[in-house]
Amino acid sequence: MATEKVNPSLKWLLQSDWREKFIPSLGIDPWITVYFDKVTEDENLGIFSALIPNADFETSLSKISWDFHLEDGHPCFNKNLNYLRFGNLDDVEPFIIRRDFHGIRDSYNEIIEEFRHFHRLYHDCEKNQLLKFDDRGDEIVVAKLETDKVEVRLKEVRQFLAVKEMHLAIYFDFKRYSESVLDEFTQELDHKNKKDLTYYKLRASSAENFHIANYKSFSYLCGKKLISPFPLNRCGMWPFNDKDKENYIDFIIGVDKNGDSVKYSCNPDELANYFGDNPNAPKYLTPVFFRREVLTKYYAHPERYSVEDGFLRCQGLWGLKLDNNHHEYIIVFLGDLGQDLPLDEQMYWRSYNVPPEGKISKVNFKRSFLAEATAPEQIDLMFKGSFVRFSENWKAFMGWSLFRELAESDQHLFDTLHIPLTNSHPEFDSQVLALTKVLIDSLNEGEIVKATPGGNTETKGISKFEQFLKAHQYPNYEHQIKFLRDLQTLRSTSVAHRKGDNYKKIAKAFGLKDSNRSDVLKKILVEVRDFLVSLERHFCE
Repeated sequence: MATEKVNPSLKWLLQSDWREKFIPSLGIDPWITVYFDKVTEDENLGIFSALIPNADFETSLSKISWDFHLEDGHPCFNKNLNYLRFGNLDDVEPFIIRRDFHGIRDSYNEIIEEFRHFHRLYHDCEKNQLLKFDDRGDEIVVAKLETDKVEVRLKEVRQFLAVKEMHLAIYFDFKRYSESVLDEFTQELDHKNKKDLTYYKLRASSAENFHIANYKSFSYLCGKKLISPFPLNRCGMWPFNDKDKENYIDFIIGVDKNGDSVKYSCNPDELANYFGDNPNAPKYLTPVFFRREVLTKYYAHPERYSVEDGFLRCQGLWGLKLDNNHHEYIIVFLGDLGQDLPLDEQMYWRSYNVPPEGKISKVNFKRSFLAEATAPEQIDLMFKGSFVRFSENWKAFMGWSLFRELAESDQHLFDTLHIPLTNSHPEFDSQVLALTKVLIDSLNEGEIVKATPGGNTETKGISKFEQFLKAHQYPNYEHQIKFLRDLQTLRSTSVAHRKGDNYKKIAKAFGLKDSNRSDVLKKILVEVRDFLVSLERHFCE
């Protein structure tokens, strides 16, 4: 049957859209439809799928009948009382399991557990999608689950098929009905192609011949398409992912006599170590210098990354030792860049790589070469540690917390508090906002009032705290209260409102200029840290 000779009005009936578009796209397009169920007045469309052993795919392709059906694949006993995991299906395995509860509960579709566990997929219940996470922690949608449709990414399917040594059979069963009359009745098409692993039959006929009421003609397209696996040695899954053969990024580790940059690979297997390997190569512990702005993206995504004292963490995916106690640069050992960072992250770090200048920080030297537990030197790292210790000691001694815990949605303000990496207004403002929320907005006013001898009549948080300090004879409390009020004013005039004359006044009080925002925040953090130390000595000793 040649479709070009058919009345154009009947082309839809002869299922040209499925035969010319959908079936050829299977195994080529990035997504595969592995389940589909649609019933309308003039259509009945169904797609299902199953796993066929490689040794049996030619047998499967030799027959038009399905190897697997919607109701198959459930554990059962056979007549000999032998337990069968997938039912009486020989070596065929399900890929989609249709969970049906006889109308008592809604039916739904499941992709087999082995596929989900193999790719370590997370079920996003809200979107009803299966996700995996790459080395950078980015989400990749692998499967979309709908009531009447399931789609899966081709790449992950073929990887799974490679290790299973199986093919994926996509079965389709499409019926259409029309009120038009075929020019010639009983038209048939038999398509069988081993090259594209496709076998289907189309029959178009008069509806009267099959006693179909209300229609004059119908068509029936039934068949299968087999999706082949990746070659195992190129499937991209460990141990066949060529991880050891990946290209490692070259980083600047010095300058030559002409002032040109000297670069070397961060591949740890090519570097010298203390066991005599690669004696002519740079050492594994060669320091590599980066502009501090390299941390910007990590501070911007606290839900994924954590910048800690001497360590950068991407959830549970990877972690990198680093020297963030240096006053000007972020420094990482050359071998650690290759050992701990995914390739994409290496490329990101290289864009911030600069020639080395000076030495690693004293803190990092003591930790890395002398194995000494050493406190941080950078004031933002010192402040966080001091704040946590102060809060614990105050509560243990006083029986209540001076600063209320941040709400979960605000915890990132403390976690990402840092010395500005640039001198930009927005970054400085965001750090001032974070600090005032951690300190001033979090003052435990209720407990402060209760703990003030003689009562506390003030209405505002800082004023309540002032009366508390005064009643407990805290020395020089006026200076500390003025500092807190100035900090609050800086936040109000720079973040909460338009910058105007009031901002200029408070900026002058802090000595704030466009070129020294980082230095100003350092001084603020030093002031806060010293205040906490003084409070602890007065109240907790």
